[in-house]
Amino acid sequence: MIGSPPIAARIRDAAELINTPFRFVQDALRFPNSERRCERRLQESLERRPNVLMVYSAPKTASTSVAAAIDACDEFTVIKVHHVQPEFFWPGVGTPLKTAHGGMRHKAIEQRTTRRFLERHTGEIRVVSLVRDPVAFNVSNFTYFGRAYWLRTHWRSARWMPEEELARRFFATFTHDASSVWWQREFAQTVGFDPLTEPFDTDAGWKRRISGRFDTLILRTDLGDQEKTAALRAWLPGVGIADVGRANPNESQSPPELARRLRSAVGRNPEYVRRMLDLPAARHFWSPPQREAIVARWLKAASAG
Repeated sequence: MIGSPPIAARIRDAAELINTPFRFVQDALRFPNSERRCERRLQESLERRPNVLMVYSAPKTASTSVAAAIDACDEFTVIKVHHVQPEFFWPGVGTPLKTAHGGMRHKAIEQRTTRRFLERHTGEIRVVSLVRDPVAFNVSNFTYFGRAYWLRTHWRSARWMPEEELARRFFATFTHDASSVWWQREFAQTVGFDPLTEPFDTDAGWKRRISGRFDTLILRTDLGDQEKTAALRAWLPGVGIADVGRANPNESQSPPELARRLRSAVGRNPEYVRRMLDLPAARHFWSPPQREAIVARWLKAASAG
């Protein structure tokens, strides 16, 4: 859908600038009540299911599908969260989305609720974290959260935005190293070990690690659903984990053509793709041949398009 956006879409995009102060006030009033409800639901769940499992991953890493498979067994209080370190909390409109270390800030109700829970909880916590191809991670986050962050004042007319302009905004504004920064600035600070300094089985695509009260499974999202299910069942034997399936797709939040156009533009930028696959986390969780295969898929997809 390329061309000139309807006048109504352009007017509503322009109105975002006027609406910004009102949205900030609305969030300030809404979030405390929402957080209290979130904490109340958590306490009610803990009374019924005292065993805690935290699905703890950066945004858009297929964590929703894994959380749904675990939650279906009804044996754990499942907490799904992306950030619990304040460095990554986004206070609201008008503040930078990029942290000092190149991470991506995020605003979600469960962040502070989960941080408070971790501070007072003393028992064992199971944690599953997912790793995603950094290029796919970036494209997915930019488009999925475009309405809230990256394309906020262009969201309604973005469907008519030329591919070149969409790519320009992506390359100029997104926090491209965020998928790698997350592991050392977020995960390691919470769980107590840095997975990038320890061996990882790149052939299997997953690893279990026990550190203090945390029993952790790190799982690559490029594994097939059956492989993810098998890894979860090996980690939690006898629990009855449901089959992992797709959940929370980008299409539920953004027009699908945005991601298609951006994937095409990114795939025609081999220098960018290779730089992303050379990030510390990418080098750690994928072997050199696996990374080359990911690069080849991105470049092939662009040439085919």
